[in-house]
Amino acid sequence: MSQWFLVVLVSIGLFFGYQHYQDSQIDPLYRSPYLVVYGRDSCGFTQQTMRELEAAGVSFEFQSVDDQQVADQLHARMDSSGIDTRRYLLPVVDLNNHLETRPDNAKLISGARALAL
Repeated sequence: MSQWFLVVLVSIGLFFGYQHYQDSQIDPLYRSPYLVVYGRDSCGFTQQTMRELEAAGVSFEFQSVDDQQVADQLHARMDSSGIDTRRYLLPVVDLNNHLETRPDNAKLISGARALAL
Protein backbone atom coordinates (compact mmCIF):
# COMPACT_ATOMS: atom_id res chain seq x y z
CA MET A 1 0.00 0.00 0.00
CA SER A 2 2.75 2.49 0.90
CA GLN A 3 4.58 1.76 -2.37
CA TRP A 4 1.40 2.44 -4.33
CA PHE A 5 0.93 5.74 -2.50
CA LEU A 6 4.56 6.69 -3.21
CA VAL A 7 4.15 5.90 -6.92
CA VAL A 8 0.99 8.01 -7.12
CA LEU A 9 2.62 10.87 -5.24
CA VAL A 10 5.70 10.86 -7.49
CA SER A 11 3.50 10.64 -10.59
CA ILE A 12 1.48 13.67 -9.51
CA GLY A 13 4.68 15.60 -8.80
CA LEU A 14 6.09 14.73 -12.22
CA PHE A 15 2.85 15.70 -13.93
CA PHE A 16 2.72 19.13 -12.31
CA GLY A 17 6.45 19.64 -12.87
CA TYR A 18 6.00 18.88 -16.56
CA GLN A 19 3.00 21.22 -16.76
CA HIS A 20 5.05 24.03 -15.21
CA TYR A 21 7.91 23.34 -17.62
CA GLN A 22 5.53 23.47 -20.58
CA ASP A 23 3.87 26.65 -19.34
CA SER A 24 7.20 28.44 -18.85
CA GLN A 25 8.19 28.11 -22.49
CA ILE A 26 7.82 31.31 -24.48
CA ASP A 27 7.98 31.70 -28.22
CA PRO A 28 10.70 33.94 -29.61
CA LEU A 29 9.52 37.24 -31.06
CA TYR A 30 11.52 36.76 -34.28
CA ARG A 31 13.12 33.91 -36.18
CA SER A 32 16.51 35.61 -36.34
CA PRO A 33 18.58 36.81 -33.34
CA TYR A 34 17.18 39.95 -31.75
CA LEU A 35 17.37 42.33 -28.83
CA VAL A 36 14.35 44.27 -27.57
CA VAL A 37 14.66 46.88 -24.83
CA TYR A 38 11.42 47.53 -22.94
CA GLY A 39 11.29 50.68 -20.86
CA ARG A 40 10.19 54.29 -20.58
CA ASP A 41 11.50 57.37 -22.31
CA SER A 42 11.63 59.00 -18.89
CA CYS A 43 13.64 56.17 -17.25
CA GLY A 44 17.30 57.01 -16.76
CA PHE A 45 18.27 53.32 -16.59
CA THR A 46 16.51 52.60 -19.88
CA GLN A 47 18.19 55.59 -21.51
CA GLN A 48 21.62 54.54 -20.18
CA THR A 49 21.20 51.01 -21.52
CA MET A 50 20.20 52.29 -24.95
CA ARG A 51 23.11 54.78 -25.02
CA GLU A 52 25.58 52.00 -24.20
CA LEU A 53 24.09 49.69 -26.81
CA GLU A 54 24.25 52.43 -29.45
CA ALA A 55 27.85 53.28 -28.51
CA ALA A 56 28.77 49.60 -28.86
CA GLY A 57 27.10 49.44 -32.27
CA VAL A 58 24.52 46.87 -31.13
CA SER A 59 21.24 46.74 -33.05
CA PHE A 60 18.13 46.72 -30.89
CA GLU A 61 14.45 47.60 -30.90
CA PHE A 62 12.91 49.85 -28.24
CA GLN A 63 9.38 49.23 -26.97
CA SER A 64 7.69 51.63 -24.55
CA VAL A 65 5.89 50.01 -21.63
CA ASP A 66 3.66 53.09 -21.54
CA ASP A 67 1.89 51.58 -24.57
CA GLN A 68 -0.70 49.26 -22.97
CA GLN A 69 -0.48 46.68 -25.77
CA VAL A 70 3.31 46.50 -25.39
CA ALA A 71 3.01 46.24 -21.60
CA ASP A 72 0.43 43.45 -21.87
CA GLN A 73 2.63 41.46 -24.26
CA LEU A 74 5.69 42.00 -22.07
CA HIS A 75 3.85 40.97 -18.91
CA ALA A 76 2.62 37.77 -20.55
CA ARG A 77 6.19 36.94 -21.62
CA MET A 78 7.53 37.80 -18.17
CA ASP A 79 4.89 35.62 -16.47
CA SER A 80 5.80 32.72 -18.76
CA SER A 81 9.46 33.24 -17.89
CA GLY A 82 8.77 33.25 -14.16
CA ILE A 83 9.49 36.97 -13.69
CA ASP A 84 7.19 38.81 -11.27
CA THR A 85 5.19 41.53 -13.02
CA ARG A 86 3.72 43.22 -9.95
CA ARG A 87 6.82 45.36 -9.48
CA TYR A 88 9.99 45.18 -11.56
CA LEU A 89 12.98 47.26 -12.54
CA LEU A 90 13.38 48.84 -15.95
CA PRO A 91 14.62 48.26 -18.49
CA VAL A 92 13.52 44.74 -19.29
CA VAL A 93 15.50 43.25 -22.15
CA ASP A 94 14.68 40.31 -24.37
CA LEU A 95 17.91 39.03 -25.88
CA ASN A 96 16.95 36.31 -28.28
CA ASN A 97 14.13 34.94 -26.10
CA HIS A 98 15.90 35.42 -22.74
CA LEU A 99 14.21 38.05 -20.58
CA GLU A 100 16.03 39.96 -17.87
CA THR A 101 15.22 43.01 -15.76
CA ARG A 102 17.76 45.82 -15.40
CA PRO A 103 20.62 43.85 -16.97
CA ASP A 104 24.34 44.37 -16.55
CA ASN A 105 24.96 46.38 -19.71
CA ALA A 106 28.46 44.98 -20.32
CA LYS A 107 27.09 41.43 -20.22
CA LEU A 108 24.16 42.44 -22.41
CA ILE A 109 26.50 43.93 -25.01
CA SER A 110 28.70 40.84 -24.88
CA GLY A 111 25.67 38.57 -25.38
CA ALA A 112 24.39 40.71 -28.25
CA ARG A 113 27.77 40.67 -29.95
CA ALA A 114 27.90 36.88 -29.62
CA LEU A 115 24.68 36.85 -31.66
CA ALA A 116 26.20 39.31 -34.17
CA LEU A 117 23.66 42.03 -33.41
